[in-house]
Amino acid sequence: MLFLGLIVICLYLNEFTLAFTPKTVWGPSAVFTDSKIYITGGLQPKNPNNFDGLTFSNEFYYLDVKQPIVIKVGEPLPWKELSSQGLPDHAWSAFSNCGLDDSLILYIGENNTFIANFVYIYGISSKQWNSIATTNPPLSNFHSQTQTVCDVKTRKMYRFGGMLPSSPENKYNYNLDILDASTLVWEIVNAPEQRFDHTGTLLRNGNIVYIGGTIHDNGVNSLADMLKLPLYNTYDNKWTSMTTTGYSPARRACHSAVLTQDGRIIVYGGCDADIAAVNDDLVILDTSQTVYTWSKANVISATDPPLPRCYHTATLVGDHMIVLFGRDNTQLSNETFILDTSDKSNYKWVSEFDPNPKPSTQNKNVIIGIIISSIVLALVGSSVLIYFYRKRKLSKADKFVHVPQIN
Repeated sequence: MLFLGLIVICLYLNEFTLAFTPKTVWGPSAVFTDSKIYITGGLQPKNPNNFDGLTFSNEFYYLDVKQPIVIKVGEPLPWKELSSQGLPDHAWSAFSNCGLDDSLILYIGENNTFIANFVYIYGISSKQWNSIATTNPPLSNFHSQTQTVCDVKTRKMYRFGGMLPSSPENKYNYNLDILDASTLVWEIVNAPEQRFDHTGTLLRNGNIVYIGGTIHDNGVNSLADMLKLPLYNTYDNKWTSMTTTGYSPARRACHSAVLTQDGRIIVYGGCDADIAAVNDDLVILDTSQTVYTWSKANVISATDPPLPRCYHTATLVGDHMIVLFGRDNTQLSNETFILDTSDKSNYKWVSEFDPNPKPSTQNKNVIIGIIISSIVLALVGSSVLIYFYRKRKLSKADKFVHVPQIN
């Protein structure tokens, strides 16, 4: 009994030791695969009140979304820490599984040393990071503050633009850099402009839609037009543009964008040039039509809505968008928020997420009604068949007339 008790205590202490709370960061990278949201990197200040003394992070952890998530004030989510041994500190990095089996690929965006070997592979089963060499790599120090798109069918990563804060002046990338994750060979494609702090979303027709961000032109930075959007087609490798219709969203940078199954790009958050929050923080771009259409989301809340933010992550899990971390111009945020996107007419901030929702009362009634109707129809059908079977049997019997024998 004593031995068994010691085992129980050890298991309890081990579980307690594994409890993990991420540091407050902005600019992390996230990827969703195998029912887990993996997160790594980001920036954090030594003093969260004034953002002094910025440092890079190499933290690596995940949130398992196979289980229900309930957000309660003061209670941490069930984060699990993973080993970051061999991984440098970094922020604004490209992070994806990109169709790879049992692996995640990380393309460093910005760090303290601007190392030459800036692509890393994480083995999900081996739980180890390894740096890898690539062929014809672009300049590694131009890819901060931009988003990477991955085509899992071709295993190609597309990273457009970017900016590196440096002295005496910032540096900007005016290329679209493409990494084939199968061959580890880079292809460099010219881009129409120098842009950073934008989002990129890959549609089913092969178009990558780039939204928002900041454009650098002739030494001047300005927020990008939200109504005329650059498109890059991954099938014919050509740049075009799309002039949208509908609502006119506020210009923004440092926002997030996720794509729903029916072709809606949900754009959340973002800041202006002074890192002040935009006033319409949830807007929708419908890409299901020939001409893309903007609308402002009608938002209802079953819980307190999040404060405006930028430099966060947003991940779509089923019909729920999970928002993590971020900042505004005054404070950091290590909170988590969940948006139910299932109803296009009413987007709802909720405090719970269940990957296997139970049927509602209305659905239960419908199911019960269907079952009862099926049983009734089966009984009626069986009765009809039995009736005609017996009638046919009696009809055959009437054909045989008994003739008495005459002696």
